[in-house]
Amino acid sequence: MRTPTTGKPMSLFRSSYAAPAMLVGVGCGSEPDASVDRATAGPAVTVVDSVLLDENDRFYLGNPFSLVVDTADGSFLISDFFENRILRYERAGKLRQFYGRPGGGPGEFRSISTAFVLGDSVVVGAGNRRNLLQLFSKHDGAYVGEQPYSGRPGTGGVSVVDRGVVFPTRDLANGTMAAVWRYPELAIDYVVPLPAPYQRSLEGLGRFAAFQSFGSVVAWSDTLLSGMSGLNEIYLSTLDGVLLDTLLLPNTTRRGVPPNVQEVFDDLQSFSSMTEMFEAASSMYGLYRMSDGSTVVLHHDSTMDGELPAGNITSEVYLSIIAPDRTSACVDAPVPYSNEMRPVHTVARDTLFLVDRRLNEAEDDLLTWIRAYRIDTTGCTWFDLD
Repeated sequence: MRTPTTGKPMSLFRSSYAAPAMLVGVGCGSEPDASVDRATAGPAVTVVDSVLLDENDRFYLGNPFSLVVDTADGSFLISDFFENRILRYERAGKLRQFYGRPGGGPGEFRSISTAFVLGDSVVVGAGNRRNLLQLFSKHDGAYVGEQPYSGRPGTGGVSVVDRGVVFPTRDLANGTMAAVWRYPELAIDYVVPLPAPYQRSLEGLGRFAAFQSFGSVVAWSDTLLSGMSGLNEIYLSTLDGVLLDTLLLPNTTRRGVPPNVQEVFDDLQSFSSMTEMFEAASSMYGLYRMSDGSTVVLHHDSTMDGELPAGNITSEVYLSIIAPDRTSACVDAPVPYSNEMRPVHTVARDTLFLVDRRLNEAEDDLLTWIRAYRIDTTGCTWFDLD
């Protein structure tokens, strides 16, 4: 169906992704951890700014996949899975620049995923089907090169550190979930082994590994944290991928994930519908660095209305903070937003930013906002991460 006012495809607006192979947010649920006090306080997450993005009949967001804030000028870059391009919006919401276009040639995307900024001059977009990181001039959008990679990019964070660019990619060939690109060199190191439940799933039916297929990563100069969407565990390792510790966040409000999630998910008798899969468990959907060394962790508790590919997938979003020393955490603050479309988010300069899309029933159209949130931990209850 196409709207009379904009020609935008409403069925895509109301779905998470265009194909079942891109699903997230599925798994097997659990009750909140019985060992923690339900009355304890998580971080305070408060809206401090809202920016309405400029859209019209010619230029609009079809299906946002990732959001990044260019800290050089505060502008927003959004990769659009439907349009297969990256859009740059000024901080006030005016569209400024495009990067890439649909297609199979240089500077073109067939299935765009994550976008990020390198330094003050390069914008990078990852494409799933062609497994290329494509580079563009930040200032005029010109295509300037490409970098092949292996695996499937995740959704939660890209870090630029002294040793290069660290990004999440579930790489079945290498059995890893993170990559360190030694930019501007061509070398990419694939690090951090896939967790055991994913390895078991791949040795069997593979349903859990296929549907919970996105990773998150955040890096510092010497270490990184990484995780997969289908598990609670977060793995601390060196940049070479040597495992140092495993962190397990308690859940006070979000659904959480049971310890036998892979076995249940790969059992063909476990679920009678896609709705049950989406509504069964939390999915980790982002790791981000704060200036004091702490880590923001975002989880989605997803709900599905209808059936794919036209079903509407929405998510309650919960924010947790891991302390700089990684021994304690403050968990499960609900992030307020309209929850009419799938959320896309990032953290920049200690502020959470979220793409919030709302259906304008009167105009049969969508409005797209960027919400900015202050994160305050002064009233937190901290749990040990033993």
